[in-house]
Order: sequence, then structure tokens, then C-alpha cells
Amino acid sequence: MLEDIIRNVQVCVPFRLLKEEHLPTVLEKRINPEIGIDGEVIDTYSKRDFSRIVSILRQEGLSITLHGPFYDLVPGGMDKKILEATRERLKEAFDLIPVFEPISIVCHTGYDRKRYGEVRDAWIETALETWSPLVNDLQGTGTTLVLENVYEKTPRMLLRLIKSLNTEKAGFCFDTGHMNAFSDTTMQHWLKDLGPFVKEVHLHDNDGTWDDHLAIGAGNIDFEPLFEYMEANRLRPVITLEPHKKEWVWKTFEALSRSARFCRIIQS
Repeated sequence: MLEDIIRNVQVCVPFRLLKEEHLPTVLEKRINPEIGIDGEVIDTYSKRDFSRIVSILRQEGLSITLHGPFYDLVPGGMDKKILEATRERLKEAFDLIPVFEPISIVCHTGYDRKRYGEVRDAWIETALETWSPLVNDLQGTGTTLVLENVYEKTPRMLLRLIKSLNTEKAGFCFDTGHMNAFSDTTMQHWLKDLGPFVKEVHLHDNDGTWDDHLAIGAGNIDFEPLFEYMEANRLRPVITLEPHKKEWVWKTFEALSRSARFCRIIQS
């Protein structure tokens, strides 16, 4: 069963670490990577560097997803110069999609109620102007944009964004750890509102006090309601494991192999 799980999930790994450290393990264990690309990576490496890694992964039959840049980016920002820089950086990331040909590209909304609550509607309009042309660029490709919850307290803003984008090329990435650490509401509430739009899930654990990216079982998240929802609704989104230490990834594989419901989902 463990081999089935490894074959059917992604594991997060920054591009730099993949290239310089983890590629032999990824190939040996046949791990499908969710490759993180940030501004530094975009500025440091060439398309030839990216293509070389992609070619190796493709030769091994491994699937690829991308996690786009998010540090300092404000897709719905009010400052026009900062917004321009954000859009430029996101466009640089999306320009790499023909190189990686990922199943999905995960991006953060950048919304934080503490900073943008008073300009919420303007923020939404600006964010739509940021994301719409990027989503249009995905037409004709095999890639979907999935917007991930981070500091959002409730599903409300993400639901508005995804509904307004109104395309199969955009969906929701449900991050369980972020929900537990930052949300004001329950997993069931998130699934009730955004479940129909789930195209990817991020699995990692914490105790609710911070986004620690622990192995499943090392925190207090109950993942079974998510697996129950996925099974009952026959959802098979991209599943990405996001523990931030190598040993935690393997502990997560072991924990998932003990979930009968998760195993049924993988085998369906």
C-alpha cells in the first residue's frame, strides 16, 4: 500500500533543494515532486536549468506540480508599484509552465483581513484583474491554477475569487495546516463552501498555534473528515504532502497507509 500512496501523491520540494540535494532520492523512491519556485529561483536559474531537471523527471515517468512564488506578493494590493511588481513576478512564474507542464500551479491570494479588511471589495476587484489574464494563459494547457488558503479566516474571500474567475482552469487548494493554524472556522465549514471547487489538497499537521508543517499525527488535525468528504463525493484532487523535514514526509506516508479511507481513495 505504501508504494501505491507514493505513486499517487506529490511531495513539496523547493527547486533549489531538488536540483542540489534531493533529486537522487526523488528518483530512487519515485516521488512525484511539487516543485517550489520563488523569486530567487526565477532570478538565479535559467530555462535550461529547469528543462534539464524536468527532462530527468519525465524520463522516470514522474508527475509534476508547481508551487508559485508568494513572498512579498500582493495580487490584490492597493499600491500600484507593488502591484505591478507582483504581477510581473507571477507572469514570470506562469511563463515557466510550458517548461514544467505541471498538472497544477499553486498560488497564494495574499489576502489578510487585518491589512485589507477595510478595502475588501476593491481588493477582490484588483485580485481578479491580476489572476484573470494568468488563467487565460492556461487555456489549451494541462495546467490548472489552484488558489490556496493561508491567512484567510473563513472561506468567504476565496469563494468569491474562484466563483468570479468562473473557469475550470481555476480551483481551490485546501491547505489543512493553514486551516488549523489560521482559520476561525472548522474543516467542515471549509468543505461545505469550497468542497465543490477543490482541485488540490495540502496535507501537513500542527497543533493549531503555528504553521509548523509537521508529519501527520504529530499535531492535532483530524484528517478523516476530509478523507470522508473526498470519498463520499468521489473527489480525486491532486494530493500534496507538505511536511518540511525528510523524516516527517516518511512518517506521513506511514500515517496515511494506516487510514483505510485514504487507501480506498488512492486505489479508486
